[in-house]
Amino acid sequence: MFLIYYIMESKEVTKLCVNMDCERYPPDWDFEEDTEDTYQVGQWQKCCLCDGYFDDDGLGDILFIEEEPNNKTAECDLCGKDNDIVQMKGTGQFLCGNACDEDEE
Repeated sequence: MFLIYYIMESKEVTKLCVNMDCERYPPDWDFEEDTEDTYQVGQWQKCCLCDGYFDDDGLGDILFIEEEPNNKTAECDLCGKDNDIVQMKGTGQFLCGNACDEDEE
């Protein structure tokens, strides 16, 4: 798996992505109204890798698995390469960090 932050919240252990950090709750979270089931996602999306939410700004949805502190290896789900791989926080899919290029050796 990948390294995660542990945060103690009312006797619960919360796991959050590290290096492209997720937040436990989005900035617009209403603690009196929102739950994970009722929160209306928009710019902030629920992460499928941890307990938090990520900013879906085109970079916040990517976990750099090969970098500190994750130090993980994987293969691209599309082309099978195993170098410069990232993981998508919304789907969990492993992809080439610079897009797949069949011409590269």
